[in-house]
Amino acid sequence: MLLRPYEPRDEAQLARLWYASWRSVGLDSPVVAEADLAARVPQEIAGRWSVTVAEDGGEMVGFLALALAENRLDQLFVAPAAQGRAVGRALFDVALQRMPGGFWLSTQPGNVRARRFYERAGMSLERIEDGPGGDRAVYVFPARG
Repeated sequence: MLLRPYEPRDEAQLARLWYASWRSVGLDSPVVAEADLAARVPQEIAGRWSVTVAEDGGEMVGFLALALAENRLDQLFVAPAAQGRAVGRALFDVALQRMPGGFWLSTQPGNVRARRFYERAGMSLERIEDGPGGDRAVYVFPARG
């Protein structure tokens, strides 16, 4: 597996992977449509994301989007066919390297698979909160050092 920085040519593939992965989490309905994610990718990259892409055999199998100014792991998604192959852990390790002072993330409370992954990786549930887009579970990873 190769981890590398995002390149503009990755935009469409990243949006498709994001949506496919989101659909695979088992929630009743996705929060956003595929077209919304495709429109969001260039905006987020231009505005705040630092993105790492995971490739296997030249195919994108995951991505990590960090909002470094917020100390936030904003997105971590793995293609459904690549789940369970340590892609998520490799991307999570990039977050640990890039944000050694600690970081936070949020996910939907019903996303049990993601919550288990983050808890096994050493994150702690800080709170469940209501938000305009629905409830979210907020996790923190403490500063290392």
